[in-house]
Amino acid sequence: MTHPNQEQELPAKKAVVTALLAATREQCAAVERVAAMARDEASSDESRSEGKYDTRATEASFLARGQAARVDDLRRARSWLEVVQVQPCVRAEVGALVEVRMRERAELLYIAPMTTPSVVVEGRTVRVIAAHSPLGAALVDAAAGDSFEVEGPHGTLVGEVLAVA
Repeated sequence: MTHPNQEQELPAKKAVVTALLAATREQCAAVERVAAMARDEASSDESRSEGKYDTRATEASFLARGQAARVDDLRRARSWLEVVQVQPCVRAEVGALVEVRMRERAELLYIAPMTTPSVVVEGRTVRVIAAHSPLGAALVDAAAGDSFEVEGPHGTLVGEVLAVA
């Protein structure tokens, strides 16, 4: 679907999902390596407390816990991307590729259940937003030509949906 204000053709949604899956797999592998290092640091003799004010072990365990949570998030995103059915959408919903205009510039968004790394497909950056995020919630059920508002830290942001695929 195109709109008169659209600057470029939307990339193929299948190519977007394929690129998102590859980027998510890559980031998941990298975070798994960092999580393993954080786990090793938390249980290392070097991190053992040398006094009541030595917090290295506590800090290392917090880092390990945070990295483990990030690995879980990326694994869930990867699993979803592996099975998502790429179908055309008329309205913004989970699985839709949406072009919006905000602050006088067009942006390409992919709506998913959770965020994943952004990717560049056919020379265009595709940012992933979660359907439950403020922007995702403002977009859900919008069609090309609809306007939307989302509250941000600097006030209300007004945008327009240019295309949905």
